[in-house]
Amino acid sequence: MSQAQEIYTARPTAEEMDDVLNQALNGVVATLNPDGSIHLAYVLFLYESGKLYWETRSTTRKARNLAANPTISFIVEGSAATGTHLMAFTTGSSRTITGTEAHEINHRLRAKYVTDDALDVVNNVWDDLDDICIEVTPARWRTWTGKKLGQVTMAAFGDAAPETIWRET
Repeated sequence: MSQAQEIYTARPTAEEMDDVLNQALNGVVATLNPDGSIHLAYVLFLYESGKLYWETRSTTRKARNLAANPTISFIVEGSAATGTHLMAFTTGSSRTITGTEAHEINHRLRAKYVTDDALDVVNNVWDDLDDICIEVTPARWRTWTGKKLGQVTMAAFGDAAPETIWRET
């Protein structure tokens, strides 16, 4: 296998994937607009039992798109505790959850991002804003890790410190 093949076929472990999916990161969802174009939106998300969840208002573009076509794509990137930076992408089917079930899931989702001291206030405000929860059942995950690319790149610089090479983002 060539070095390029090794770099571009590198995959994170299942543990690294779970680690990143359980962090308080932003994900991006893609839905299909009526005119065939793609609608992208950042979301806060919850990953439980192999499914993704995110909250929204039933009148948003993404919610209306999913009501017409439940196919959705989702992408997230982050760094696992092992130091491995990874990207994970999935396409799957969605289900719109309403009522008490949506309310309960949305509260668990918010607890992932909001401190315990602030959670009640955030729930009081957001409960009036986001009335549904979207459940995504991934059909297949596509993943990539830049670990090997980073190793090869840093090896070319020898003993140089990373901060002398990479700009702050």
